Amino acid sequence: MQGKTMMTRQIPPFLTFFIVTVMQVGVGVFTFQRPIVKMVGQDGWMAIIISALMVHIVIWLVYQMLKENETVVDVQKRVFGKILGSLLSAYWIVYYSLFVLVILVSYVEILRVWLFPEVYHGLLSFLLLFLVYLFVGGGLRMVTGISVLSVLLAVPFLLFTRFPYGQMQLGSLFPIWDHSVMDIWMATQTMTFQFLGFEVLFMAYPFIKEAPRSQKWAHLSVIVSTMVYLFTFVLPVLFFQEQHLSTIIWPTISLWRMEYLGVSIWFMILVPNLALGLWAASRAAKQTMKISQRRSLQGLMVIVFAGAFFFVTRWEIESLSSFTGELGLYTVFVYLPFLYLIERIVSKRGRHW
Repeated sequence: MQGKTMMTRQIPPFLTFFIVTVMQVGVGVFTFQRPIVKMVGQDGWMAIIISALMVHIVIWLVYQMLKENETVVDVQKRVFGKILGSLLSAYWIVYYSLFVLVILVSYVEILRVWLFPEVYHGLLSFLLLFLVYLFVGGGLRMVTGISVLSVLLAVPFLLFTRFPYGQMQLGSLFPIWDHSVMDIWMATQTMTFQFLGFEVLFMAYPFIKEAPRSQKWAHLSVIVSTMVYLFTFVLPVLFFQEQHLSTIIWPTISLWRMEYLGVSIWFMILVPNLALGLWAASRAAKQTMKISQRRSLQGLMVIVFAGAFFFVTRWEIESLSSFTGELGLYTVFVYLPFLYLIERIVSKRGRHW
């Protein structure tokens, strides 16, 4: 009976493409150019490509670890035992929730600056989370459906917006490799935050039909996300002077001139973005603490909503984003490869025994 229930809740492998894309091309597409340009100027495209290649490697590693109907919580329990595995699994609840908090406060800031300057930030946070709660309550299939609609409608908007082509200077991309390897590496670490979010796959894996076949779609989505970030990086570099670009908080909004339409359309990306993050966090809580997913979702919503009140100003939001980015860097590119090595060792010993 449980197997039949799981089958009815599963999604086709190709929908993995939309899950990863909607998680990676989020609110960061409006702001990522500024810190990158500050570090490496026109060479920022290198940091984007290097970050993407690192993400491809991690996705491959995790797919090698996961077995049928397993999540990252199950892998940790299998590798480290029930007690230590459960403690480590609690970390993923915090990790996913923190990711949601960053997206929430960042988008609320954009709404207040560009659209609703007189609206209380707490009200905007509440309305967003309430809408997200309705979607998450419908399950992963509903959230995935919204993700498909969002990617098909919102992402192409970036490509069909009118640009001031006549005012762009192609020479702004040169000279190539004008910065040190260390500077490019630092920019790569900063850029890594924009590619985070694909980790929800490690909780959604059991809900994907013939899950191993979804790996190619996960890699394809990273390629598309990389193209979007390259596109939205190169155009501002060609249009603005480097000194000017390094002072603009939201270069994408400024160049695309999409204050009202663009920010509103991007709302379609942010809703499934938040919903997938909260779904993953509540699912991890259900597996770790053995409580219903609805109860865990309600508790996490309250915690995220309360946390949003502590991050309102630009400095507070940038500090939270920087901390989360650094935490994500160590989680994805240090801990997960380490977990992969330990899992390989445990699996080989198990087969030998």
